[in-house]
Amino acid sequence: MYPVCEEINVTMFINNTKFITFMCTPDNLKELAIGHLYTRNLIEDIDDIDSIRVCNSLKNIYITSEFISIEEDLSLSTVLSSSCGSSPDFNLKLNQVLESQTSFDLKALKNATIEMFKLAVKHQETGGMHSCAVYNAKKDIIAIEDVGRHNAVDKIIGACLIKNYDLENSAIISTGRISTDMVLKCTGAKVPVVVTRSIPTSSALELAKQNGVTVIGRIMASEPIIYVNEDRISK
Repeated sequence: MYPVCEEINVTMFINNTKFITFMCTPDNLKELAIGHLYTRNLIEDIDDIDSIRVCNSLKNIYITSEFISIEEDLSLSTVLSSSCGSSPDFNLKLNQVLESQTSFDLKALKNATIEMFKLAVKHQETGGMHSCAVYNAKKDIIAIEDVGRHNAVDKIIGACLIKNYDLENSAIISTGRISTDMVLKCTGAKVPVVVTRSIPTSSALELAKQNGVTVIGRIMASEPIIYVNEDRISK
């Protein structure tokens, strides 16, 4: 049998109103929902969610929250594909500058990336999955996979919120390219450092520089590239 990446459609309802349909890998759906709401600035904390229920048989996620009001221009009427992200609240984060003074050792970030690949079981099986990890010097590394790189970021951020990880002093590591939506998600989650084995886009770098996000590309190369806000990185 040939390797295949599992992808399903999962619809999220907020207060009984259809909000969005994800095309994603059917794991860590609770984390996906929490992370997506948080990175879109719809919740300020996990406690803003009154209840969350995942129905695997119906492929639905049900959220109740008195803090979230679904308006017509807020909900996405189309399916959020696994190949691209969405950042309808772009302007909300343009002036949000991260001022974290946490420093990271480049070698430690590379070792954390190696550990992420060791934890990427589905990628090892198929060769076609994205992985995402969070690294914090005070915590053990955690990693999550998804067929979509932006889904993986939402999932890892949701997992961090559930585990009460200190995102403001952490780095997010991704296997995918760093695009604008990825920088927006990290800015919304107040993550100061984004690392990838790939490279960023030009618009992502412009936004990262403006918002105070450190971007590192080609992390597995002999000389990784620190694109912007290099003051947080020691070699």
